[in-house]
Amino acid sequence: MNMSNVSLKRKFILKIHSKVNQLLELVKFSIVGVINTTIDFAVFFVCYSILHFNSSFSQVFGYTAGMVNSFLMNKKWTFEDSTKGRIIILKVVKFAFTNIISLLLSIVMIKLSRLYLSNSILIAKILATLCAQGVNYILYKFWVFTKMETNNESIQKNM
Repeated sequence: MNMSNVSLKRKFILKIHSKVNQLLELVKFSIVGVINTTIDFAVFFVCYSILHFNSSFSQVFGYTAGMVNSFLMNKKWTFEDSTKGRIIILKVVKFAFTNIISLLLSIVMIKLSRLYLSNSILIAKILATLCAQGVNYILYKFWVFTKMETNNESIQKNM
């Protein structure tokens, strides 16, 4: 084999490896999402059905409980982020901002779903959760847990 064929095979293998890693990251995010959603739904329905809070307050409490778990699991496991020190404060702020946007989106989705699609709180909650998770994945991946390699040290992008 000539050097050109070896180089092409190496590039092909690296590309496949990269795609497998991307798929694995998405699978991890999905597993964390199921756990977060379970926490979110449990707290939401305790607040809504047992404590008789309105749907917006129930959504805030449920979403916040899932969000705390989400930060911890996504940082350590999904995105394998080892940030420590002061930069973690920036990540927490970005994470919180992302989730405030998603929370507001989910509250609007619950209201709109119940108004226009179905009066079922469960259907509204599921639709709101799906919308919020799509926004979260994109912002976590490309804004919250991003890294830039410089001088063999991992430094965080400040966007």
